[in-house]
Amino acid sequence: MSLPPASGKRYFRTQLHAGTDSETELIEEVPVAISYGDITHGIMMLTPTDLDDFLLGFSLSEGVIRRAADLLDWTLTTTHTPDGLPAYLLDATLSARRQSNYRSRQRQMMGATGCGLCGTDSLESAFVPLEPLQPSPLLPRAQLSQLRDQLTRAQTLGPQVGAIHAAALIDPQGTLLACREDIGRHNALDKLIGHALRREHSLTGHTLVMSSRCSVELVNKAVMAGASTLVNLAAPSTLAVDRARRYGLNLVHLARDNQPRYFSPVTE
Repeated sequence: MSLPPASGKRYFRTQLHAGTDSETELIEEVPVAISYGDITHGIMMLTPTDLDDFLLGFSLSEGVIRRAADLLDWTLTTTHTPDGLPAYLLDATLSARRQSNYRSRQRQMMGATGCGLCGTDSLESAFVPLEPLQPSPLLPRAQLSQLRDQLTRAQTLGPQVGAIHAAALIDPQGTLLACREDIGRHNALDKLIGHALRREHSLTGHTLVMSSRCSVELVNKAVMAGASTLVNLAAPSTLAVDRARRYGLNLVHLARDNQPRYFSPVTE
C-alpha cells in the first residue's frame, strides 16, 4: 500500500526582539516504531516523508529483505508518545520465507548477548561480510564537481527549513534521477535506496550523493544496495574508507572547493 504523504515540516510561533511574534518552519522529527509481523524491530527518529521508500530501503539495509517483492504489504498507524507527542507505528508484512528467516534471526540475536552491543556475537552482527562490488568507473572529474549544485537544486525541504540531510541518485551519465531528504542521514539514504528498489532499478554504475559526512553505516548501506560510488560533501571516517576499499565501493569526498578527493580507489 502507499503511505499518506506528509509535508515534513511544522510551523512554530517564535518571539523576536521587543516582543514581536513570528512563525518559523522547522523540520519535523517523529518516532516511528517498525515491526515485521508481530515482532518489533526498533524505533527510528525520522522525518515522516516518503515513508514507503524508507521502509523498503531500511528493510534491505537491515538484511530483512533482499528485493521489493519480499515485502508484501504495510500499514501505518498514527499514535502518540506517553507525553502526547505525535508518533507512528509502521507494521510490515513479509513473505512467508522472509518472515521465518527474520523470526529465526531475531531469536538468535536475543539469545546471543544480554546487552545487545557487547561480545563477539554483536561485533560479528555489526560487521557481517558483504558481497564485493564489481569494479565500476567513476564519473569524470568535471561531473563530480557539479554534484554539490545538483544536490542543492534537487532539495525541496532543505531550502525551506534547513537542518536536514539529502541523498541523491545519479546515473552513469551524470543525470540526477531522484533525491530524498530526512533529518537523519541514514534515513535519507534508506529512502533513496527504497525508491530504487521499488522500481527494480539496479544501482550498478550509479552514484549516491550525500550531504553529510561519511560514516561506515553509509558505506555498508551503499554496498548492500549495489551502488558503485558514494560521494559525500564531508570527509569520511577511517572505518568508512577501510570498509569501502575492502568491498570495492568508489568513495569520494567532494570538498567545499568542489574538487573531488578520491579515497577508494586511490586514483591520484
